[in-house]
Amino acid sequence: MTINQIKKVALIQFTEKGYEGTSLSDIAQEVGIKKQSIYSHFKNKDELFLTVTHQAINEEIEFLHDFFIQKKPDLKDYLKSFIVQIKERYIQNEGSNIEFLLRIAYMPPLHLKDQVIKNVNQYFFELEDLVNKSFLNEIDQSVKVNNATLSFMTMLDGLFVALIYGGMERFEQKFKASWNIYWQGLLHS
Repeated sequence: MTINQIKKVALIQFTEKGYEGTSLSDIAQEVGIKKQSIYSHFKNKDELFLTVTHQAINEEIEFLHDFFIQKKPDLKDYLKSFIVQIKERYIQNEGSNIEFLLRIAYMPPLHLKDQVIKNVNQYFFELEDLVNKSFLNEIDQSVKVNNATLSFMTMLDGLFVALIYGGMERFEQKFKASWNIYWQGLLHS
């Protein structure tokens, strides 16, 4: 039970304070254990951070598969619903997996950058693959599926940045404007 508490508190701390601002002492105190007890589960802060990263990414990939396995009667509403669900997952509670994932994707600890980006890319490549499969046989044949997917991912990147740095109002503004232009572009390509 303690290891799960450590990971949960670490996720919240790393999300709120970043890698550099998070201390093992603060995590231990919040869990109600001594700092040394963390070392019985994790070699160091890097190992804890990478463990939390791996778990958060795996849980978000599981969410992707659960979402994209659903039936999609209308591709436009389906993809729009996905963006709304990501937003809701981001704001639903403190220290959510998606909030952590997005923060480390854009601001990884420098000494762990290569490992973190490699892990985060698993999520983005999986998402891109699932979006691509959603477009297959669902959109006008004149639209290239790869281009539709990449432009969706580009729009999503901008919306992710708005979530992190702009707040909900800015996210909603960008979502409304970019979604309409994106969808109209698909229809007229």
